[in-house]
Amino acid sequence: MTSYFQHAKFKVPVAHMRNAVGSFWRKSSALTGQYEPMSPSEVATVDGSPVPFRGDIPKYAGTEHQQTRKRFAEPRPLLEEVENLIVTPLGGGWHDNCLFERYSSCKPGLRMLLENKAPTREVETGYVIQSEHVDTFGDWTSEYLTPLAGIANVDGPVFLPAAFAQKGYVRRDMARTSIDFQFVDAPILIKRAKVIRQQMYIRYWTPEYAQNLRRLLGAQPVSPKRGSMIYLSRHGEPSEVAVRTHPNLLIEKIVKDRGGIVLRTDDSSLEDYLAAGEHAETVLLDHGSAGYNLSYWQPKRVIEFVSDQWWMNSFLFFATSIGVPDYGIICTDQGSDDEIAKRLTDLLETPIA
Repeated sequence: MTSYFQHAKFKVPVAHMRNAVGSFWRKSSALTGQYEPMSPSEVATVDGSPVPFRGDIPKYAGTEHQQTRKRFAEPRPLLEEVENLIVTPLGGGWHDNCLFERYSSCKPGLRMLLENKAPTREVETGYVIQSEHVDTFGDWTSEYLTPLAGIANVDGPVFLPAAFAQKGYVRRDMARTSIDFQFVDAPILIKRAKVIRQQMYIRYWTPEYAQNLRRLLGAQPVSPKRGSMIYLSRHGEPSEVAVRTHPNLLIEKIVKDRGGIVLRTDDSSLEDYLAAGEHAETVLLDHGSAGYNLSYWQPKRVIEFVSDQWWMNSFLFFATSIGVPDYGIICTDQGSDDEIAKRLTDLLETPIA
């Protein structure tokens, strides 16, 4: 049974509280010269094109069946070179005894500000990926692999926060590339650091970033069989961040009754995802990082199951960026199981856009 304290309805307000506390420490440390946040111009955004979807409108998604892409108002340099940068296990990037947000591999907070930063060794050169999160496969995919994919020639080690050392998917992807990834288990002084800056605003994917990711992963999507259907079910899978509950068994039955297949993400390997591409004309998925395995498929329709307690529009933008023409959303917090089944059936029986 899922603990209440693991569920999104608890985790979300706690995350907001932690962010508020972190904001206080960041502002205080900035006033004392210990912390250098990114400037307002570095984080300012402008709206791009709207992306449509069908089905339900999530609670915090506005009032229309669309979401608007955003991008940074001022293009950031892809690489920023820094002399004598100290990187720490939590992801801190210290320069001249100051913690810089734009050189850090995780959003700075009190723990990072108090972390030991005395280097235990020195290296001549290396890469650091400026980022905010280190929690999930989605963080790894969008905030680490994707900016890294924009570098034509990675000619040195890439230093990662220690938290990634225990992630199986990180080890898997390390083995699939020729990049020298190294985990920071103690502070390291990089004499000539190359900081890879985030180009994509949060996870507002565009075709450029999605294609860069596919190229780095060596993805070769196959054309799916006409009429095929697959459901990426999170039934039985613990969340790395916050548990969301969906009527998985109900959805699994609907998919099987229509001749589709079910892939439970809790016990699926990369090989399973690669082999399933031919069954993926219509893809149903629970909101979660497994959705980035669409990199290996070429669906014509995607239907995402979401919770109003934990949702972001990342998979809508990602799917449309890889060429999916028809995207639907079902909010499983809204209505009974019978009502959810009816809304899903309506989406499935509507011709693909």
